[in-house]
Amino acid sequence: MKTAILIALLTVFFSLTSVAQSDDGWFTTKINIGTSYKSSFCTEYIKTSQLYNIENHFSIGTMVGLYFGDLKLIPISSCLRIRPLGKKRFMPAILATGGYGFDVSGNKNGGGLFSTSMGIETGFLRRFNYDLTLGAEWFKKECMFSVSCGIHF
Repeated sequence: MKTAILIALLTVFFSLTSVAQSDDGWFTTKINIGTSYKSSFCTEYIKTSQLYNIENHFSIGTMVGLYFGDLKLIPISSCLRIRPLGKKRFMPAILATGGYGFDVSGNKNGGGLFSTSMGIETGFLRRFNYDLTLGAEWFKKECMFSVSCGIHF
């Protein structure tokens, strides 16, 4: 069963990393690595998001990831990204995600997962953008402080 979950997760993870364009908007793949803190524990995570950019200000999409450390989850959620200033060299961004976290530690303690974060995005190379975000995450009734950095394709 664990092997099937791992294969499914890897399939979804790598299928979300394709970049495509359409007539009305374009897709962005975002990969973030970070950590979430609470006074009693710390957990690291890697998340990948496939965002559809409606315009330079708004993006919607899906996110899948893996939390490891004290909290072992596979989160699957929808996400919304807002960049109030549009496409500039340094862009402030707000990201909100909401979904479900499947517990893979064997405790069967999965539950709702919601996170909000604010950060700055920048593009030093033409093809890639980078971000640094600070935010808060809620899993069940626990609130955690999170810090992450990422790359956008």
